[in-house]
Amino acid sequence: MVKPTNGERISKTDTYLNCAETFAYRSTCIKRKYGAVIVKDDVVISTGYNGSPRGFENCCDLGTCPRMALHMHQGEGYGICRAIHAEANALLNCSRQQTIDADLYLVSINPEDNSIHSAKPCPLCARTIIQAGIRNVYLRVGEGADEYTMVPAKDLEWVQDAQLTE
Repeated sequence: MVKPTNGERISKTDTYLNCAETFAYRSTCIKRKYGAVIVKDDVVISTGYNGSPRGFENCCDLGTCPRMALHMHQGEGYGICRAIHAEANALLNCSRQQTIDADLYLVSINPEDNSIHSAKPCPLCARTIIQAGIRNVYLRVGEGADEYTMVPAKDLEWVQDAQLTE
């Protein structure tokens, strides 16, 4: 969490990323905690974190993650994942009219030690972000002030290269 020093205010970007970080701590995922905040015209219009659909058991309640049990990494096994991603949850609470030209702020946290993990939307979330008309995505990449990357939504990795095996 970025905090002010010497009585100075933190930047708006770090403020919104702090909001996303706060929502990440609400995540029910035991593999990686994500929080997302959508902002338009300097107003927070939606938030989200990764977790199972409402009313369904979460991995943190079950004490196990199917992807971790199978030693899967980022980009693998999303079909067996119980969670809806933070970006998707935030977008589900908005209409496209609300999200056109809005910005999305995304934070990822390692649940083992609550350290910042470089955030990155999966290809499916990237497609959804682009389709929603989001302008820019701010990704926290470190613990300190201004440790983020801004990516125009149109430049997100929205499709993976097919890897053919014989």
